[in-house]
Amino acid sequence: MAHDEQLHELVDALSDRSITDEQIATLNQRLESDQASRHGFMNLMRIEAELGALHHPLASWSFEDGAAFVDSTEPLSTLSSPANLQSQAEPQSPSRRSVRFLQTMGALAASVAITAAASSWLTYEGVQGRGPLAAMLATDSVKGTAVTDVVARVAATRNCRWSGGTTDLGFGADVAGGELLELETGLAELTFPGGARVVLEGPAAFRISDSETVELYRGRVAAAVPTEAQGFSIKTPRLVIAETGAQFGVVAGADGSDEVHVFEGAIEARAVDDRGRITSVVNLASLEAARFRSANHRFARFNADDESFVRSLETRNGPGEGLLAFENFSYPAGPVAWQNGGFGWVGPWADLEAAATGASLEEAAGAAPSNGVARGSIAAADLVALGNRFVQSGNANRVRRTLSTSLGGVFDAAGLIESVDGLRLIGRNGSTIYISFLQRVSKTNDVFYGFELHRGDGNFNRVLCIGNGAEGNGYGVSTNFHYQRDVKEAAFESLGEENDAVNFVVVRIDFGDDDKDIATVYRNPSSLTEENSCVATAKLSGMFAFDRVSLGNFEGSKLHEIDEVRIGTDFRAVTGRRASGWNNNQEESFALRAPFVWSLPLASLK
Repeated sequence: MAHDEQLHELVDALSDRSITDEQIATLNQRLESDQASRHGFMNLMRIEAELGALHHPLASWSFEDGAAFVDSTEPLSTLSSPANLQSQAEPQSPSRRSVRFLQTMGALAASVAITAAASSWLTYEGVQGRGPLAAMLATDSVKGTAVTDVVARVAATRNCRWSGGTTDLGFGADVAGGELLELETGLAELTFPGGARVVLEGPAAFRISDSETVELYRGRVAAAVPTEAQGFSIKTPRLVIAETGAQFGVVAGADGSDEVHVFEGAIEARAVDDRGRITSVVNLASLEAARFRSANHRFARFNADDESFVRSLETRNGPGEGLLAFENFSYPAGPVAWQNGGFGWVGPWADLEAAATGASLEEAAGAAPSNGVARGSIAAADLVALGNRFVQSGNANRVRRTLSTSLGGVFDAAGLIESVDGLRLIGRNGSTIYISFLQRVSKTNDVFYGFELHRGDGNFNRVLCIGNGAEGNGYGVSTNFHYQRDVKEAAFESLGEENDAVNFVVVRIDFGDDDKDIATVYRNPSSLTEENSCVATAKLSGMFAFDRVSLGNFEGSKLHEIDEVRIGTDFRAVTGRRASGWNNNQEESFALRAPFVWSLPLASLK
């Protein structure tokens, strides 16, 4: 029945209120005599009801025992209450009696459609120039976006089923601008050339009008928008969220209400009417949410629920594409000791020193222990972090975690291991390793903190330290292993002016002959894809082979935070840009477009 043109024409006529007595008789005869026709009719009516639920209050009403019926000659706008529907319950003509069964079936389809996924015919009919979505698809030329322009890329999918013949949107597929897409079931993660990424949950209907705008008509989406992605926005028929440097979720409801949940950062949500005019505004910070109801054009605030959104489809359960070790602290808020996630490590995090702390950490970081995990992540520039973050407080705190350097381990398989004094260390002559992390402190010039590489535990085994106050120096990179084996000579290079912002640090270590290694440090590199275009902040010579990572915070009253630790064999592997698939040539082909303005009231699409 999927290609039954007669049934489609009959349902279109019924939905458009242009159905004739002859067509009613034909439709009744088919429904009474053919099970396949009944099944096809229910599917098509479900689609019509789903669209009605997007734009009219009828979907929230209950129809008991088939008692409420719609007069096919009455404009839908006049049906403002269940009472009005009830007043028209009794048929008054043979024509209306003949559609009583059909309307009962339509009411039943409406109740099903509120929770059901849209059929593949929704887009098919629109492409053919028929049905309720024809007008929506016809507006592509108005928006100035040709459907052949590539505006996004599919970074990952999970159990996806698309409607309308869109079956080729698998991993790595390009998404054309202006195309209406329907995700019946499953999850799809899309990336954009500006660095934003979104995860859509089926059932969902949406359009990506350009490389900066997602129009969500129905469904749920989680977005991670870096600071540099200027102009990126997510829009529903009722809301516009156009802030950058935030992570948030949006729900476009079928009942006339939308929700915005902020996970990290701050956003401004603007409610708009069917002409695009702003009617109200709400500002939300981390872990805040608001629900907008079109019935009263007001926002209601409540606590964000990040657990109800799928925020990433990253499936990195092990090394690959140059990334050998990863840690984003996706643990419950609380002690980090004994937490054993990520990959590339051997064993969990361990407390080496842990000072007692008071309520200040609980209030400021959301984690009670002095070496703890706090809810939420941190981000810098256009690098977006997910999961939670590591936080240290107090004046005597250090944790460490050992990397997998054993025979046959991930670093051994990559040809990076050398044996030194009975230790298997990352640092084979002629090899190169990259380390990256996000770092932030709440107060500057507040004595010692650092991200450390060690060969064994203890200060005397600290190979590299990036932070402030090591060996009495200021903010920079330092080492206790300078030049020659068994000759320990401290060295230090400044990393510039210290601040309390999030800093993204990339360290490249080239392991040379006779333990003459070079560490190159990029603080907030200008590019996340091309190392050659980045200017080194500092370079340091020494003997840098290591086997563990330590995080320290001593003296003072600051908070020291770390997130998104990556260790790999190339620059892109540790900047998080390997999996996205965007390269410079593709990025250059994306022209910036003006923000989308609603050119058609969605209610008119029915």
